[in-house]
Amino acid sequence: MTFTELSRAWHAPAHCTADTVGGVLLCHGISGTPQSLRPWGEDLAARGWEVSIPLVPGHGTRWQDLGRVRWSQWLEHLRAAAAELVRRHGSVSIGGLSMGGALALALAEDPGLAPHVDALALVNPAVRLPLPARAALPLLRHVVGSIPGIASDIALAGAHEEAYDRLSVRGADQLRRLQAHVRRGLGTVTCPVLIATSPSDHVVDPGSSDLVARRVAGPVSRLALTRSHHVATLDHDAGRILERSAVFLDRHRSSARA
Repeated sequence: MTFTELSRAWHAPAHCTADTVGGVLLCHGISGTPQSLRPWGEDLAARGWEVSIPLVPGHGTRWQDLGRVRWSQWLEHLRAAAAELVRRHGSVSIGGLSMGGALALALAEDPGLAPHVDALALVNPAVRLPLPARAALPLLRHVVGSIPGIASDIALAGAHEEAYDRLSVRGADQLRRLQAHVRRGLGTVTCPVLIATSPSDHVVDPGSSDLVARRVAGPVSRLALTRSHHVATLDHDAGRILERSAVFLDRHRSSARA
């Protein structure tokens, strides 16, 4: 797999003007890169937000590297990026696609960071694997190195997600562990949450979004992505995600509530 400049970590600094809105951290999915979130980040930056889209450790290189990191390293890398936005703006809003949705929730569950998280915007959040996969991964990771990739589940003709063409089984098992951690803490998430869900998702069961909606303690808003598959940020409904999330995040930012 050859990655382009779009797959690298991306940051749009806030301009020091009265129009500066705040900080947003966006988290990409497993085996993917910031490329899948660039249109979202660019839209928020144009609206005055400082936007950070880190490249999660183990991504954007070779699929084998995904099996050499732990889920706690993914989370710590993003926690540091979120803390830097909090340092500059006093709070942070967090968005995520797929695994990035689970990581966003994990950050909102973190006792040190949670008081500074204004809101979450989640697109097809992956907080639960199908039961057969959850049961098989702990053993399968010792037998099989990789499985076919899960990238580019997109309905829009010609759209493409830059991601590994193979999925490390050890990496998938780390996702399973992350998800278990996130599910245990969902009841501690008290900030407002926007959940955008594709009914025709071939990677993550839409029931994962329903689980999040049921268990978080904060207010939940839902958005149905009826024309898109899993990578909806690059799909037919991308414009709806951009518009709805911009309004949602602006409504719930700390300065707007003050």
